[in-house]
Amino acid sequence: MRFTYPACLILLASSVAYAAAPPTSDKMPITKLKPAVLVPGQCVLHYPVSTSSEKCQAYVDQALGYFYSYVWMEAARSFETALQHDPQCAFAHWGLARALERWGRGNANQQYQKAWELRHSANPREQMLFKASMQLKGLLPGVGEDDKRKLAAIETIDQLIAQYDDDEEAWYFRAQLAGGDGLFGGKASSVPFYKALVRINELHPGANHELLHFYESFRRPALGWVYAENYMKSSPGLPHAFHMQAHLATRLGRWKLTSDRSARAIELQREYHRRQNVKPSEDWQYSHHLETLLTSLVHDGRFTEARAIKNECLDAGFLLHEPFVRLHLAERDYAAAQAEIEQIALGGKRGKRVANARGDKATAAYYSAVCYLKQNDIYRVQPHLEVLRQAYRESKKDGKLLNRLQEVQGWYLCLSGEADAGLKLLAKVVERTKDDYSHHAWGNGAIYMETWGIAALAAQRLDVAEEAFHEALAHDPGSVRAALGMQIVCERQNRTDEAARFAALAQRCWSRADAGHLEKERAWLRGEKGIPPTPTTKEMSRR
Repeated sequence: MRFTYPACLILLASSVAYAAAPPTSDKMPITKLKPAVLVPGQCVLHYPVSTSSEKCQAYVDQALGYFYSYVWMEAARSFETALQHDPQCAFAHWGLARALERWGRGNANQQYQKAWELRHSANPREQMLFKASMQLKGLLPGVGEDDKRKLAAIETIDQLIAQYDDDEEAWYFRAQLAGGDGLFGGKASSVPFYKALVRINELHPGANHELLHFYESFRRPALGWVYAENYMKSSPGLPHAFHMQAHLATRLGRWKLTSDRSARAIELQREYHRRQNVKPSEDWQYSHHLETLLTSLVHDGRFTEARAIKNECLDAGFLLHEPFVRLHLAERDYAAAQAEIEQIALGGKRGKRVANARGDKATAAYYSAVCYLKQNDIYRVQPHLEVLRQAYRESKKDGKLLNRLQEVQGWYLCLSGEADAGLKLLAKVVERTKDDYSHHAWGNGAIYMETWGIAALAAQRLDVAEEAFHEALAHDPGSVRAALGMQIVCERQNRTDEAARFAALAQRCWSRADAGHLEKERAWLRGEKGIPPTPTTKEMSRR
């Protein structure tokens, strides 16, 4: 069954009235955090543990949901809140140890030892989980060092699975021991264990999250799609579940879903900040989620919404200067772009250099050059091009720098009357990056192809422009510039029907774009003069 927002909202309906507060509102002794607020329906996972307290069980379930979404601080908070309701719950101590270890706070080993001391109050499954952790951490006598510890833990978990083959924590632990301990999908050796777990529980958040990550990094993102869907179903109230499908959508060119899922993640995150009184700067996932949404909105020409997200980043102290530059270049607010470029050069914030901060002059030069190339101001490109050349002479192993240098130089040559040399350089960049999977993350797949086509179009090399724009559409079906570029190529060759089809494609790509920007983009690609500039940030605020 396909997951829809109404289903998500139904599941979350009960979260408006949060559960009663735990026994104390003071900061707890281990995490130094105030107790967690219970949010029914946030995650569907239920793992019964040895406790007589319903509240303790509920907080343990909530903590596991957070843990499997990498929200370490909240996992630790919920586990410790569970202990407020049942201090003798050994599993809550064990879970707290795992959360503290991932969070990098507190004394995780102390909590592992506490769980072990309380093992006789736990069921046999839990006891074996605790034993495996004690072995892995070298906290039991005679367990040995390093590899011997791991082998001992594997033997314990294998014995657990042999007796209780439906135990979800056992299968997850086994996957971690098989190569998944580094998270983010881990190694291929962990995949069979995660897949065994989803056969037991199709909606296990941890297994689906890890499999999604694995197939993304395994360069088979389409295989991760079903796990992205199931991760959202498993965790309808957790922001990261929605963000993760946006991960895959950028790689697969499904930009509408990237924006929608990212927007939902941000909505849930704002609610979490209000509910638990967490500062955005304390939420380590928030800046990444905002950046993903910003990137998607810019790709789709939704610049007003993107500006709002930029402001939210600034309010939270997230100075994402490169994404901000890309926003302003795309909307043609060149003054705002230069202000962000200056920050990159200074290595500072809000117009001030930060003590001991080093500016990135090469990156600043690259974006300055692109800014002037987009305005056909080739004379002002030259000094920035020289900075890039010098930077590359000093760092010849920097492939990203080489790509940027050749992109700028190739485009510059095309605008300077040396199209053959310029297009040759741009073709080299495309050839070098077209199969580079890392380059294709976050919608970068068509960028150099678009530049190749734009420069060829400006130089009246329609055959090269057509090849470049077709390549761009093959790598990013949502590339509006490639669609518009093909429209113009077809118009200049009197291929009227094809031109109309590409115009319709461009309209679909930017179906939710700000009014007027599609026409501005088309006019710019046609080389029309007198394109009205986008109002500057200050002008927008005055309005």
